[in-house]
Amino acid sequence: MTRTAAFQLGKLGQIATGRFADRLAPHGLRPRHCAVLELLAVGPKAQLELARAIGVTPSVVVDMLDELEKLDALRRVRDTADRRRQLIELTAEGQKLRRTAALLARETDEELLGSFTAEEVAALRRVLSQVASVNGIPVVG
Repeated sequence: MTRTAAFQLGKLGQIATGRFADRLAPHGLRPRHCAVLELLAVGPKAQLELARAIGVTPSVVVDMLDELEKLDALRRVRDTADRRRQLIELTAEGQKLRRTAALLARETDEELLGSFTAEEVAALRRVLSQVASVNGIPVVG
């Protein structure tokens, strides 16, 4: 059982997430915030659009947006095309936090994969992307 891909990916996921979370915590961020920051970097999005892109329920996105709003990372604005709908956009602080999170993610990758060659890391990323794709897991960024 412990030699299965499912078990090993799960354990590695726990380790990687824990290390990344430790780096993010001093900035008030959690790993789950990173997909939202990345998606909003290209422009405002509706809450439902974010939920679909990340693959979570709308209520989970609302929680994440509330947390990020407390950090002054985003703001909710009315859609000028449809006044009933709110769009979410990054603030200057949100852009800064996004850049910080990206740097911390790269540091975590280096910690986890620093002993591998560039070719091995590229191969690992390709395989992980394929596993995600065939299992319908959204990949953000």
